[in-house]
Amino acid sequence: MTDDRGKALVPQGPTGLVPVSRLAQRTLAERVEREERALVTHRTFVVGPGDYATISEAVAAARDGDTVIVRPGRYEESVVVEGKTITIRGDGDRDAIVVGWDQGPAFELVETNSTLTGLTVVGGRPAPQFNGDQFLSVLQAALEAFGGAPHLDGLRVTRGGGIFFMGAAAGAIEHSQIDGNAGGIAVWEGASPRIEENEVWGNGGPGIEIGGAGANPLVRANRVHHGHAAGIIVDSGASPRIEKNEIWANAYSGIEIRHAGTNPLVRANRVHDGQEVGIIVAGGASPRIEANEIWGNAEAGINIAGVSASPMIIGNTVRNGLDAGIVVSEGASPVIEGNTVRGNSRGAVVVGKDSAPAKRPTPSP
Repeated sequence: MTDDRGKALVPQGPTGLVPVSRLAQRTLAERVEREERALVTHRTFVVGPGDYATISEAVAAARDGDTVIVRPGRYEESVVVEGKTITIRGDGDRDAIVVGWDQGPAFELVETNSTLTGLTVVGGRPAPQFNGDQFLSVLQAALEAFGGAPHLDGLRVTRGGGIFFMGAAAGAIEHSQIDGNAGGIAVWEGASPRIEENEVWGNGGPGIEIGGAGANPLVRANRVHHGHAAGIIVDSGASPRIEKNEIWANAYSGIEIRHAGTNPLVRANRVHDGQEVGIIVAGGASPRIEANEIWGNAEAGINIAGVSASPMIIGNTVRNGLDAGIVVSEGASPVIEGNTVRGNSRGAVVVGKDSAPAKRPTPSP
């Protein structure tokens, strides 16, 4: 008997295979490409007693999705991460993994969504001192981000130039300690990272500085204290959301808001025991300042000055300051409503003869 089972595998006449359409071909090719990408294994590179002597070498070898693990040691280099999305993670005690030097930034993050975590970052050629508006032009930060959305988590940035986000960089700076630098965190040129739950203290310049149109980050639940300048500065058209921060014992104002078109929301912060004003509004800025608790500052709790300055001052508690609770001067015309102002040495509210607030608070007894 002849075995004909194999004959069924041969197409016969008009029942043969039809040509595959171009759409089907493209769909099949896309599926194969996706499956091939899924089979790519994300790699891990070890820096230190491992694969690479420097972080820069490991970063150069890494591709999207890879992880660079940095073991304890001192890495004197400038690491550039451009385009690719990787993770650079310290392996061990953060204070024993130190990256940076005085020849430039420790990290330059360029159009990347990479994550940095568990490292101490130093250096960056800091300027010898903070000099007003020249802070950014004379200071090269230890960690710079240009565009993209990098994620900085659990870092210590110290003894250098701090952190600088610019060029529409998004991402996040969180759970980090930024201390003892020429400046803390600076956000400019439309950058808008989320700045959350950081400890920012003892810096020579502002703890956090945000400037420029389009720079609208969320600044939430940070502790900004014992700085040698203002705690937080907002100017040049920036409009961030500043909420639930504790800001205290800074040498200048707790929060300083200046320049026309600068309209942040400043809400539910605790601003206290500063050496100057609690919150100052100047130069035509018009923020909304609400539900903050402000106390024990050496100068006014809230000071509003300048023509075109028309902020909303609503529902704040201003108490026990060494000057007046609220001062309005130089042609300012804020709306002041529903505040509790009590126990301040020079009284509740002082209004200059050329100023006209829309409403006056009713001080508590």
